[in-house]
Amino acid sequence: MLNFIFQSRAVYDVTIAYKNQCPSFLDNVFGLDPSEVHLHIRRIPIEEIPVSETKAASWLMDAFQIKDQLLSDFKVQGQFPNQQNEEEISTFKCLFTFTVIVCFTALFTYFTLFSHIGFKLYVGLSCAYLSIATRYKIQLMPLTNYVHAFYNSKKQKNA
Repeated sequence: MLNFIFQSRAVYDVTIAYKNQCPSFLDNVFGLDPSEVHLHIRRIPIEEIPVSETKAASWLMDAFQIKDQLLSDFKVQGQFPNQQNEEEISTFKCLFTFTVIVCFTALFTYFTLFSHIGFKLYVGLSCAYLSIATRYKIQLMPLTNYVHAFYNSKKQKNA
């Protein structure tokens, strides 16, 4: 475990709070969603975590006291401190993303089931892309951002 920690750059502390009531096991079984779920995520650089076992135990106790305080404050205020609200997603973005996913799924299903060469090409290009993206930490902009940028550039040309 310590070997894994030293290879990581940070540890993420996630606190989950439910607005009204924490769902029970049966709620989950019957698919009843909680009315509102809030997440508080804190990034802790690995350098801030003590190495010795006694200091790490003390640090961990302090971390859980902070989490308990966060949850107490949440029950009183109804939100975590410095909470950012979710943005509304437009219907166009949802439909566009859904259409793109369905098209790519159909295309890759075709490659997988009906084309030996296409399947090999798909697997080879996917592996190459994933290895290059992982090695050089490439994160592509979501497809909707390209469409939005294209739409804005056309709008500016026409103006």
